[in-house]
Formats: sequence, structure tokens, C-alpha cells
Amino acid sequence: MTVLGSPGRPGPDTRLVTGNHVRPQWQNGELVLAAMPAAGGTLVPFEVPYPTPCCADH
Repeated sequence: MTVLGSPGRPGPDTRLVTGNHVRPQWQNGELVLAAMPAAGGTLVPFEVPYPTPCCADH
């Protein structure tokens, strides 16, 4: 996992709230999930399951 805007990886005790949606990508031979900070010190996936319709087809 990588956290947007963070120089390192999150700690092993950092809570990830997925909402039953993850879409990791291959990066340098490793499957990586891009996440971003959320309320309460948690992380959420950067990519949302239902993007705004105006942006979904880019």
C-alpha cells in the first residue's frame, strides 16, 4: 500500500477502511493499493467504486 502525499508506507497497525472496494495496480512487479488519509487516522482507497459520472469515462 502507498499513501498519497506520504513519503513512506503506513504502519502495520494503520486501519484501512475499504467499503468492500479495492483496485490495486501492478507497480514494479508488486501489487500496490493507492490510499489516502481519512477521518479518525484511517486510510481509504484512493479510487472510489462509483466515480462522478462526468469523470468516469476519461
